Amino acid sequence: MKKVLFLLLTVITVCSCYNDDDLWDKVNDLDGRVETLETTVKGMNSDITALQNLVDALNQGKVIINTEQTSEGYTLTFNDGSKVSIKNGTNGTDAPVIGIKADEDGTYYWTITTNGVTDWLPDADNKLKVTGTTPIMGVDDDGYWTVDTGDGAQPINGADGKPIKAKGEDGDSFFKSVTVNDNYVLVTLADGTSFTLPKGETYTFDIANRDYTLFSSNETRTYLLTTANIDDATLIAIPQGWTAVLNDKDLKITAPAVSGDDVKDGELKILVTPSKAFGKVIKMQLRAVHEARFLTFEDADYKGDANIVGETNWSSLIDNPQYNGPLLYPTTSTLYQWNDKNNTFLASELPNGWGDYKYWGGGHAISNYVETDMANGDYLHQLGVYYQDPITGFGGHNGSKNFCVHYGYKDDSGFTDGAKLPSIYFSDNQARVVDHMYVMWNTYLANCIFNGNSLTEPVGPDGYVKIIAIGFDAAGKEITNHLEFFIANAGGNIQEWTYWDLSSLGKVSKIEFNMAGDSDNGYGFSQPAYFCYDDVAVRF
Repeated sequence: MKKVLFLLLTVITVCSCYNDDDLWDKVNDLDGRVETLETTVKGMNSDITALQNLVDALNQGKVIINTEQTSEGYTLTFNDGSKVSIKNGTNGTDAPVIGIKADEDGTYYWTITTNGVTDWLPDADNKLKVTGTTPIMGVDDDGYWTVDTGDGAQPINGADGKPIKAKGEDGDSFFKSVTVNDNYVLVTLADGTSFTLPKGETYTFDIANRDYTLFSSNETRTYLLTTANIDDATLIAIPQGWTAVLNDKDLKITAPAVSGDDVKDGELKILVTPSKAFGKVIKMQLRAVHEARFLTFEDADYKGDANIVGETNWSSLIDNPQYNGPLLYPTTSTLYQWNDKNNTFLASELPNGWGDYKYWGGGHAISNYVETDMANGDYLHQLGVYYQDPITGFGGHNGSKNFCVHYGYKDDSGFTDGAKLPSIYFSDNQARVVDHMYVMWNTYLANCIFNGNSLTEPVGPDGYVKIIAIGFDAAGKEITNHLEFFIANAGGNIQEWTYWDLSSLGKVSKIEFNMAGDSDNGYGFSQPAYFCYDDVAVRF
């Protein structure tokens, strides 16, 4: 565009007597068509995202609790609070139409319609699930329509096998119409496909502490229920050997007998029928071992001896201030450490990363700091978790108060050769299976992932940050199958405390944790190497 204008200005300078009105009209017309085309492409991709969100809502059993008519169409609000805006209209005559269609397996796949002919996208042998890759519409340098299904932008061909020219004046919404009645919303697409989304009132079926699904042998656990606008709830699947009883106020589950290193697991399913919506199946993955113990970091669960400050609780190990405090950055030879003695026997201490046993060299610190404002996402707030329970106001998993914060990493940049990775280990020198833990990012990391800082750029759309768990067997030998947990990647970012299964490491005497990602400022991994963890489960 700039080259065209330069040429025109050159002609005008050489021959000022030339009437350039026609030329400028053409330039202005071209500007207008390019701007229109950009708007059209943006609208198409917005429609594709909206369509994908609608199918996700359908697959997840969401119901519409509010419909708001707008100047362009409707905004639908679902029972989980999410919203989708869709626009009425008919697609332009020259523009391809992205749509969806349910195949014989009942799964929705992307389609594309050109010149009235509808095909699978990208083709019948490589159909894309609507819940997977999102197609991206575009226009190439020659002005032809393209679509990117994950392998780069590809031309869209018409019935004659030739690319379709994007005129920049046609093309509206992929949605043809929206029909709203008392019981459902009917969405009709530009290619003629239609599907129905149910309407209903807000309902609740909440199982308290449903994350705690690792049982000891023969253990019975009662889960309290919170319900509203529910007609019925029925157990429809109970794993073999387990027993379960569902009442109006609670769910009681008893694990089977387990001996030795055996593990008995399965899936429990409950069919919940709301008053004014379709039924929804709630699943719980149950697992039983001979004995399960949990490291919660809660004072009520403290079973060890006096800690480094002479107290018998976890909270006394929380440093204040968060950075350069007396516990994590001591002026004496006192080593910050903790030990879940007489329970899981898991322990940790600051590694001698830089010769001074201080937290800036890495370690695992007990915390209860909650920081939900990214403005506090800096090293001065390094112990803050980017989460707050809506009921308790605390930051730990399942509304608990305390948790642990990892700091430390090592890469091949050459700048961390002297670093030692923080770890958890069994202080009684036994090797056991660490079944799982729950993970969440801290505010410092979250802020830099989204916004960056003076040391790092934000994580891009194809970037990632991950945690690596490195196990060591009973003899202290490193186990080759490291486990990875992605805090942030192209598939999305974690939004709450998230389960991380560590059991495939097998019996370990120690687990070291490292952090890595694609952010590199020239000195190696440049994102803050922090994450929070809580409720570590160990098999006995």
